[in-house]
Amino acid sequence: MSISLDRIFPFISVLALYIYFLLDGMVTDPAKRLIWLGAVFLVICSDTIYRLVMSGFRKSDQNRMIGVLLGVSSFLLSVLRDWLDSTQVAGINPEASAIPKIREFLLLFVVIFAFSFLIQVVLLEIGRASLEAQSNLAKSKGTLIQNALLGFLIVLPILIAINYFAIKRNYNFDLSSKGKHSLSPVARNLLKQITKETSITAFYPRPLEADGPANSFALTRIRPDVEIMLDQIRSENSLISIQFINADVELDLMKDFGQASNGTIIIRSKKDSLLDGGTPFAEEKIFIKEPNDLEEMERKLVSALFTVSTEQKKVYFTTANGERYGLGFKSLPNEQINRFTTNLQFLNFKVNEWGFANGWPSTLPADADMVAIIGPTVPFSEDARSAIKKYVLENNGKLFITIEPKGREDFSWLLEVSGLAFQNETLVEVVEKPGVIIAKRFSDNKLTELIPKKDLGVLFPYSGLFKTLSVGTTPFLFKAENLLESGFEAFLDKNKNSKLDGEEKKENHILSALLTPLTLDPEKKGRIVIHSGTSWITDQYISYTINTPFANSLVTGMFLDTAIAEIPKQKDDANTVSLSDNQKLIVWAIGVFLYPGLIFGLGSYYVNSRRKKSTVEV
Repeated sequence: MSISLDRIFPFISVLALYIYFLLDGMVTDPAKRLIWLGAVFLVICSDTIYRLVMSGFRKSDQNRMIGVLLGVSSFLLSVLRDWLDSTQVAGINPEASAIPKIREFLLLFVVIFAFSFLIQVVLLEIGRASLEAQSNLAKSKGTLIQNALLGFLIVLPILIAINYFAIKRNYNFDLSSKGKHSLSPVARNLLKQITKETSITAFYPRPLEADGPANSFALTRIRPDVEIMLDQIRSENSLISIQFINADVELDLMKDFGQASNGTIIIRSKKDSLLDGGTPFAEEKIFIKEPNDLEEMERKLVSALFTVSTEQKKVYFTTANGERYGLGFKSLPNEQINRFTTNLQFLNFKVNEWGFANGWPSTLPADADMVAIIGPTVPFSEDARSAIKKYVLENNGKLFITIEPKGREDFSWLLEVSGLAFQNETLVEVVEKPGVIIAKRFSDNKLTELIPKKDLGVLFPYSGLFKTLSVGTTPFLFKAENLLESGFEAFLDKNKNSKLDGEEKKENHILSALLTPLTLDPEKKGRIVIHSGTSWITDQYISYTINTPFANSLVTGMFLDTAIAEIPKQKDDANTVSLSDNQKLIVWAIGVFLYPGLIFGLGSYYVNSRRKKSTVEV
């Protein structure tokens, strides 16, 4: 029995190390993880522990203990690397620290030590079996072959089972230094919180089908990265299903997806009720068409999954002060906001009206997740102003406001306590189209960071602008953060001649802002998104450039888990190193002479030492 255990324990140690690499992602609870790491450590050391208990320290076991030391080193370095990764998520900026380089350095040694451990154990057991075979009779040799075959037949089903389990669970070894092909710990924890069946449909051509539009070949190069990321997401939550469709070829599968094209990913979940507009799905689209889009794909996917799978939210549109919602603009189709409200329904919002019949302007709905005030033309009463402030400051409400420059409500009563003032002036970017600008300057904010194709800009016509106030007439109640700015290509047309002349100059101007309560209480989560114009969101203009994604991101961003912003970008940084001629010569010499010589020397030493040992034993 002792002989069989003596042969089994080395392989158990190796198997424990590689099973740890395979299954480590399953254990996330801190207490269970501590037990798991302790158990793995003990099993890796089991061969050494067994030999010390049975026969004490023997010089002949020195090589085996060195192998175990390699395995333990690989295990401990891997644990250290994971710990550094968790500290990075906790708030250390990876761009401003040496953590990524340290993790990359540790990864190198984890791989080297793990493979060295495996190779040493295999070589030692082969050498041992060879020596035993040389001293056995023919019958014993036959028995040795039979035992080897029997052991293989026992191990083979185990390996097949492990392989099958790994494939079903989608476990993999991501050896990239920054985890390019793996979900971040934050994303994995968030995905486990999704409790509703959700589908992800990705529209990409396969390599042999890339004969459609000009960008088809480029999309086939992106598809493997998309597949890897979606497989990772599916493995984290069984409620998430994945499907790939080539929009240019599989036309029979396109009937349920409208005008979707290749390079689009649609995330859907079924609604609990069809009474709010008849849309059966809560749906969001993201676009991954270029390699640069892969950087934020993880954050965009997790954000979209949360948007469509969480509980349906209610948004109320006010209608008592000449707003665009309701019957007031029924005779002016281009001035309505039907496309915006339809988008909200797809984003899992239930749209309702709030007017005189509902008790407005004295109160706002108690069950409202968000209130939208789109382009009021009649000033709000004191009761309405108090109700709006109370809704945000006391009830943690969310407001989406657009100012109508032609109206008489400029929201000065709200802006002045936020350090802002509305200025009803005409902005000109192109002299042939006064009042029409394309704003491409986005501030660094979690509400705007996931907007796609920012370089296209937001078509923001016939609006005013915001100016900052250094000192307010009353104490500030809100902190103002810029969301959208005009950029430095627009100027204020003060003399109304649509030309840049006189004292006029091109300057950057604030168009949209986020207002948050000035309080230290973390429970105060009220938010106000306010815009200096309304036309950009109307049916006439919302389909241009990125107006729709801009509006959608501002609405959904107010409700997303703040942890989503902590998901790091999947950057593929390629550091270019230039070598001098002497350095190139050194590298060539190492590859041609040093490495082969080192391998030959180690092999000769091993063979010679085994030969001497066998001679002494004989």
